[in-house]
Amino acid sequence: MPKVISAVLLCVVMVLSFLVLGEVYARLRNQKAALGGFTSAHPVFHHIPIQNYRDRMSSEGDFDVPFSTNNRGLRGARDYLYDKPKSVFRIAVLGDSFTFGVGVGDEEVFPVILEGLLNAGGSGPYEIENFGVPSYSPILEYIYLKNEVIKYDPDLVVLMLDQSDVYDDYHYQPHLVFDRKNEIVGCDPLLLRGKPDIWAYCKKYSRFLYMLDQKILQSVLKIRTIGPVNYFSNKLKGKRNKAEILTNKHIDNIYFDKFFMFRDDRDSKIAEPHWKRTSGYIGMIKEYLDARGVRLVLVTYPYGHQVSGKFWNKGRIYWGFEPDKLYDPKDGFSIIEDFAGSRGIDTINLYDGLQGRSDEGLYFDRDGHWTDAGHRAVADIIFNSNVFRQKLRLK
Repeated sequence: MPKVISAVLLCVVMVLSFLVLGEVYARLRNQKAALGGFTSAHPVFHHIPIQNYRDRMSSEGDFDVPFSTNNRGLRGARDYLYDKPKSVFRIAVLGDSFTFGVGVGDEEVFPVILEGLLNAGGSGPYEIENFGVPSYSPILEYIYLKNEVIKYDPDLVVLMLDQSDVYDDYHYQPHLVFDRKNEIVGCDPLLLRGKPDIWAYCKKYSRFLYMLDQKILQSVLKIRTIGPVNYFSNKLKGKRNKAEILTNKHIDNIYFDKFFMFRDDRDSKIAEPHWKRTSGYIGMIKEYLDARGVRLVLVTYPYGHQVSGKFWNKGRIYWGFEPDKLYDPKDGFSIIEDFAGSRGIDTINLYDGLQGRSDEGLYFDRDGHWTDAGHRAVADIIFNSNVFRQKLRLK
């Protein structure tokens, strides 16, 4: 018996030593992300920006700029108040990191520029509030709208629909929280199908376990997706397994591919249920706003590789896109526009407008977000859109 106890204790010591050394290694190796530390986990909104935050965001060769959040944790130094002056026409912009403005200064994001264009016309005052949060998608924007954005009494909501939203909604849905009436009340990253997610807790507090999850678990999922023979064959050939997964149009690779909806010749039978999930949440946003007499405009937009062969060249390779090649996103956009038309949702597609300005540096080469020129172009296109202008006070 003493030998068994000694062996067990030795195993425990070895495991603990492995975890401690691994944690030290992971923390020494860890490098700050572009927005590292900017958001925190939230039991209702999944993640939420930190209030009154000041820092810098950077991407090698692309940008290194300061940014700030206000009293509500939203982009910029201007504080937001729930009370709305009677004379003000208030516009709430929902979106993700493009709307938040990764890579540009506080005053260079398109909602700020658009507000300036509106008020320069003399028909104001207009007030635009930027509710863009990195990695938000319709599933979280619906929750955010009901619990926070609506408190600002917006006259118009602009919903920026990112191509990665279908991918994000897929990952967020298992973390939804429902009430007794089966209505969505939150999205908790530490719950999985309503029960505590122990592994999520471990990853939250341990960088080493998070690293193991990214390395080992992801490898297991790749093997499951393409099979062990293909997986290890690719390893021997020095070929990236993720590249094969991303470019295979006949498998359900939504777990890995944030461009799932916009791959050339995507199998519609595979894509349909994933788009149905996201379109369902857009429909819920529409219904919620209609019930309150609030106008809605849906804005869709391309990524750099869909605007010009010269845009986003360094970053696109990781996602399985060829450098210097121009990709056509029209099939993906047509799915979105057909849905919007069937639900009576007014839509602005920035694709043609951005392509018409492809001689400008609209996208960062590695990071892929809009540059300051990109934000100016987006503001101009929305401002001059008949769909947008018809939603304003005087139209």
